[in-house]
Amino acid sequence: SVPDDPNPNIRNDEALERIRGNIIKMPETIEQIKSRVKEAQKNYFGNLLILEGILQNERGYVSRIQKNENVVALCSGGLDSIVMINKLIEDYHVFIHPLFIKRGARAEKLEENAFDFFMGFYKKRFPDKMKEGFKLEYQVPPKELKKGFPKELSLTQGLPLRNSTMQNLAVMYAVSLNEINARTILSASTRDDNTEPEQGLLSLRAQTLSACIQLGDWNWNITSPLTDYYITDTQITKSDLIKYAIQKFIPLDKTRSCFTSDEIACGTCLACQKRLIAFKNAEMNDPVEYKTEEIKNDCP
Repeated sequence: SVPDDPNPNIRNDEALERIRGNIIKMPETIEQIKSRVKEAQKNYFGNLLILEGILQNERGYVSRIQKNENVVALCSGGLDSIVMINKLIEDYHVFIHPLFIKRGARAEKLEENAFDFFMGFYKKRFPDKMKEGFKLEYQVPPKELKKGFPKELSLTQGLPLRNSTMQNLAVMYAVSLNEINARTILSASTRDDNTEPEQGLLSLRAQTLSACIQLGDWNWNITSPLTDYYITDTQITKSDLIKYAIQKFIPLDKTRSCFTSDEIACGTCLACQKRLIAFKNAEMNDPVEYKTEEIKNDCP
């Protein structure tokens, strides 16, 4: 017979250490994160077709925006979400219920100022279609957790589940608007964001499925009208939005993209870099003032 182990706790601790040794050391390096994400996305389009097949079978369509329907639009005060509102109303004649989430960001006050300005701007431009903006105070992510996030993760993937959390909050807001039957949640992901796991169509389809299943209602749709090929013929880039905004006389100097709390945009954060690149590609000058306008070679 096997004798009793005189030191079972010690043996168990050693086994745990061996198991831990096979796990990727945290925090991962930036290159490790990029490699992991690339590997996770190798079946991206196959998985996308599977999710779209479920939606098609359950409701007879994958994604749509119907004219004159009520939609909730997530709006941060940034260029993409602000310009998206104009396109939505002009292209689909929808009734917009804008949602601004006070999520505890460093630039929150400046983002809120931008949101307030454009609520007034669009209310004058589209008085019948633009509904009152709603502000929801909810930390995304909670500050107790944010301080523990690896810097490398924030620099590559951003804050974990940030967008999906805000989309879920938008679903809750839509449910609270019970008299208008809003079932469409719109975010402003552009073609430039397709490589980011949480902003691409696969994530949006997964969010849609989650809402439909958990609420027992197959009418929900969480998507981006700028990239969803069931809605738009051409996936729209940030540069496209800039050109469109100029044509429509939308004051882009009033939008806020920079992550910092300074009035003058830093020019170095990921949001500033993406914006600078987009204006360069559009061959236009950004009316926003920057501390530096140098574009980094390693910016995605």
